[in-house]
Amino acid sequence: MAQQKRTASEAQLKAQNDQAVAEAAAKRKSEREAARATLNAAAAERLKKMDEADARTRYGARIHVPVKEGCVVVFSDAHFWPGYVSNANKALLQLLPKLRPYLLINNGDSFDGASISRYPRIGWDTKPTVKQELDANTERLTEIEKAAPNAMRTWNLGNHDARFENFLAARAPEFQGVGGFHLKDHFPSWLPAWSTWIGDEIIVKHRMKGGKYSASNNVLAAGRSIVTGHDHMLWGKALTNYSGTTWGIDAGTLADVWGPMFKDYTEDHVVDWQSGFVILHFSNGKFNGPEFVHAVPDGRVVYRGSNLKVAA
Repeated sequence: MAQQKRTASEAQLKAQNDQAVAEAAAKRKSEREAARATLNAAAAERLKKMDEADARTRYGARIHVPVKEGCVVVFSDAHFWPGYVSNANKALLQLLPKLRPYLLINNGDSFDGASISRYPRIGWDTKPTVKQELDANTERLTEIEKAAPNAMRTWNLGNHDARFENFLAARAPEFQGVGGFHLKDHFPSWLPAWSTWIGDEIIVKHRMKGGKYSASNNVLAAGRSIVTGHDHMLWGKALTNYSGTTWGIDAGTLADVWGPMFKDYTEDHVVDWQSGFVILHFSNGKFNGPEFVHAVPDGRVVYRGSNLKVAA
């Protein structure tokens, strides 16, 4: 009799356990389906915005956007850091409502990926977590979106941005295709690409040729006007030949040159970097050249020859 009672009790406990496991599995399935629905909706929104572009080519690597009257704003290498907003970033937010660009290009390396770098830790330095960096990017990019609500938005992947997916792909390849494992999943209102082409006039991508004379080398190699980042230099080189004038443009860094994200990385060296961003002007279907907004280390922001007052 006692044996029968124990058997019945064990069977009851097993049934209760099986039910709890089944309920937990159903809950996880429901949560996954809800998350997938959210990601699918975000993807649909991206596709809807793609209607504003002419097409994607080279297997989706390029976004083609038609030339329109007005301007395009390109910011690059923001390296958004938790709790820190650069003067160039403040100037961007201040000028966007006045400029009213039809296209905003995030030219890569908004996400730094400091804690998942392939390089070893520098001493006992402290770095933000991936979650903290994602939150900082969400906060800063949302502010930018609100400052130019009618602009189309593209994000050309940078080498720091790539750390996010490279780290996961190397360590958890079984999760390929799972929502959230792509950086673009977290920023659905920005169209991801390797390059953004504005008509036949100009190419914008994170990097191509490197080095001190990258702007000159890039325009020679591209055979047309091109904007790049990566080198954190802010300048332009006009190239004139029998075909006309084209531009090689370095888009600088939206971060402060002496900001906390670079403190240990640069070892307090002198760096030939400039903080700011680029405005590309178009009229009658043609590119009229670049305009630069400089945030200089002494705290001034120089715009069209005058000092722009930005919030403290």
